[in-house]
Amino acid sequence: MARVAIVDDDKTVCDLLARQLPGAGHKCVTVTEGGRAFEILKQTRPDIILLDLMMSGVSGFRLCRMIRRDRILYRTPIIVLAGAEDESEFVYCKELGADDFLAKPVAAGRVAAKVDDLLLSYEAAKERDPATGLPGLEAVRMELNHRLARGEGVAACYLGISNLREVTKGEAVDSSGLSELARGVAGLIHHVAEELRIYEMLVGYVGAAHFVVALKLEEYEDFCERLVKKFDKEFVWRREGGVVRADTDSKPEISIGVVHNQHRRYRSADSMFKMLSRVLHEAQELPGSSHFVCRCPVGI
Repeated sequence: MARVAIVDDDKTVCDLLARQLPGAGHKCVTVTEGGRAFEILKQTRPDIILLDLMMSGVSGFRLCRMIRRDRILYRTPIIVLAGAEDESEFVYCKELGADDFLAKPVAAGRVAAKVDDLLLSYEAAKERDPATGLPGLEAVRMELNHRLARGEGVAACYLGISNLREVTKGEAVDSSGLSELARGVAGLIHHVAEELRIYEMLVGYVGAAHFVVALKLEEYEDFCERLVKKFDKEFVWRREGGVVRADTDSKPEISIGVVHNQHRRYRSADSMFKMLSRVLHEAQELPGSSHFVCRCPVGI
């Protein structure tokens, strides 16, 4: 059962939604005073918020931004309610931190389906990879969206390990070998973060030998430089039949593509991810282990 907050100054809409959700196993709290909504949300701490955009007292747009900037509420899933299916309006809401969109009038059963889907998505983001103990890409996407909505300076780093075929003399790396490699890289990433006293970093494991890291804008440069140096100097990959060190002639290499919002406006994590795959390719084209930073000052 989830605690669902319905924030709408139209009591009829609140009552309608509140009748639909208990049947799906949820408990509802309704808020019809826009001016007091933020205060009530902080007191009740719901699991998910249904938020009307057009309210008296304070708009849903402003409330959405306030929620994402609050240290208690900022991770709460938000579904915005609007009068029409307006794609541009939802794009703007995503910039403010909304997760999903429902057009009024809301069809019976649809709100419960949306609530369940979004809650499942948030729960899935909490799952950890058994080999590395790290969350997946969805967790990093949500974290980036929340930070962008709060107007923070943020960097996303896409890490890939290459040159494995040369190291293994053309043999394919089996799943146990990749798991061992992933565990080693994950440990090195966290070791570098501890050395640099980086405390607000989220590392996601994408699969095979790929990771995505979200961290503060001012921390990415030191992080990437230290990680590349430590990888080349200290990284050890234990495989069946021996130990592969990163300082041998045929060695694994680390490539890091970096996207940040210092000079370029990103509306969402998805737009950052689109650029990340391109900059990782640029990093992989450089000789040896390296990192490549996207510095193009164009809005997306």
